[in-house]
Amino acid sequence: MLLITVLLAGCKKLDGPDHSTLTTEAVLNTSRDLDNLLYGAYSAVANDNALAGYWRIFPEVLADHVDINVIENLPADPYKLLYDRNMAQAQYAQSWKLGYTAIQNANLVIYAIENKLVTKEKDPEFSDFNRDRIEGESRFIRALAYFEMVRFYGHQYGYNSGSSNSGIVLKVKPAINVTNIDELKDEARATVEAVYLQIITDLKAAETLIPSGNDLSRRGRASNYAAAAILARVYFQMNDYQNAMTEINKVIGAVPGTIQTYPLSRSPLTGPINAAQAAANVLTPFNTSSTGTTLSTETIFDFVSVVAAPVNGAISRKYLRTAVVEPHLSISNAFLADAVFGVTDARKVGLITTVGVKSYSRKYDRLLENIPVIRSAELILDRAEINAMNAVADPAAHAAAVADLNVLRDRAIPAYVPATTITINAATILGEVKKERIRELAFEGDRLHNLRRMRANIGPGSRAGVAPEAWNSNKLLFKIPDAEIRSSPNIVQNPD
Repeated sequence: MLLITVLLAGCKKLDGPDHSTLTTEAVLNTSRDLDNLLYGAYSAVANDNALAGYWRIFPEVLADHVDINVIENLPADPYKLLYDRNMAQAQYAQSWKLGYTAIQNANLVIYAIENKLVTKEKDPEFSDFNRDRIEGESRFIRALAYFEMVRFYGHQYGYNSGSSNSGIVLKVKPAINVTNIDELKDEARATVEAVYLQIITDLKAAETLIPSGNDLSRRGRASNYAAAAILARVYFQMNDYQNAMTEINKVIGAVPGTIQTYPLSRSPLTGPINAAQAAANVLTPFNTSSTGTTLSTETIFDFVSVVAAPVNGAISRKYLRTAVVEPHLSISNAFLADAVFGVTDARKVGLITTVGVKSYSRKYDRLLENIPVIRSAELILDRAEINAMNAVADPAAHAAAVADLNVLRDRAIPAYVPATTITINAATILGEVKKERIRELAFEGDRLHNLRRMRANIGPGSRAGVAPEAWNSNKLLFKIPDAEIRSSPNIVQNPD
């Protein structure tokens, strides 16, 4: 069988020969071969041009909570054009390519397992445990790549999601046995609905296949908890709150105001905290590198930076300010107005620095930093919002939302006095939770996606003379790279 177009980012074992002429038998014999392919898939999504960097930056630049601080002419990163919402010019071809690199590698691993190209007879290390783990992680990575990409190239789920060409190209089989490149030109975009269905299918399978447990020694690799957490994010984005709640409770437990797994970083564990302790608590998830069991307990899945392979280059260039380097982005006044921080809130005092009239995020203030993909704080916010939606009609939901709100604030605000259903009544709890989300998830790639989920206008921020964009505006859709359109004539470009 002929194997083509397998872009093995970060895979060293197979470097050297021309992979376009390798057969699957030549490269897929052992469990280690599959792990190499899987490592390539992880490397693709953990790239600066993908989820460790740009996919986390895009939703902030397109929305209203960051400003352009300095302009640097970077042909591969036209972030000023993106900020101006000039989508025809702000194309990120490498991001598209890396997404499909991850998908292709994952597809090949799944294909090899399903077709028994690697077996226990060929390789005694290919145990049932390893087979399930490798397949589960491959499905996790495939789902993660599709989810990120469909949100950039397609509209919010629920808006014309069944329309033809509304999503992205859906590939669930590897590009193998292709003897003529023209065979690949028939590819077309699937519907948003179909892409989301595949994402959910893969994440459900990953939850089952990946060995259970919160194994912090496997930082940078997916766990069954990570699969459930990302699935909760997917359902929440879809406004499917019942299923989102089910997945949230699998990860952090079902008791509001408590977290059974992945507790928020808080020292001391109980009792009042001072300003220095609050600042350390909120900085912990963004103050780690490498692997180990002493890292932030609230990080469910992250990309790991080591000296030889940092993953934070792009995002630190956007936000990290030093004595000699100005970051590309600063914080907008719109963010500060929306967040309405309390005077002592460490997420303002400890995670934002002000120089002159400008403010900067400190979440990416390290030269070498792990990048959290999802934290338990997000799941707490999701659960609080779901309950807050029902607070007026259901006193228990009201109390649950307040309890989760208190958990977040308790580790961020010195000498915090817990809120009650009296101090935050049923009519105002939803607004409080939404503000808490802005404070907690600032500059983590949540802003645009969350506004679109809520079907809220995307404000201009500091863009002078610019009107708000509707949540379903075509002006917020990324253009499929021109080279992709030229090589695949059946792929329809997004409208202006």
